[in-house]
Formats: sequence, structure tokens, C-alpha cells
Amino acid sequence: MVPLLAHGFQISEAHRIYEMQGGSGKMTFSAFCPICGSQVMRRSERMSDRVYVHAGSLDDPSLYTPEKSIYADAAQPWDRSVIS
Repeated sequence: MVPLLAHGFQISEAHRIYEMQGGSGKMTFSAFCPICGSQVMRRSERMSDRVYVHAGSLDDPSLYTPEKSIYADAAQPWDRSVIS
């Protein structure tokens, strides 16, 4: 996921929002494509100044170069790309 500042961020296409209570007790909001159901972004009350966009939902995901991996220790053995 690509972290971005929430200020000025907007999704240009229609989307559906699913709300749920996160582990912190605060609400999280996930946006999904209404056609295919893919998750495109997430935000939370806990970190309301940020939005997290799924890199695969970008117009050109190849332009995104991750700088770090979070939860790499929880990756499955077959997913070595996040561990290297």
C-alpha cells in the first residue's frame, strides 16, 4: 500500500465504502471498486491525516517503488519478494 497525505486526496471514480472497527477501537474505512470488488484504498480515524492506496489500483503500478515492507516476518514462505 502507498501511504499518502489525506489532505487534497480524492478518488476520481465511483467507489463503495466498507466501515469497520479496527483493533484500536477506532473506525477504519475501505474503498472498493463497485464493479470488480477490488480494494483500492483504506483510511482510519486513528491516522486521519493519511490514506493508504493499493499500488495495484494505480494507473501505472510499475512507477511505484516500495522503500520498506511492513509485516515481512508474517509473509508466507513462497512470498520471498517482500523479504529480500
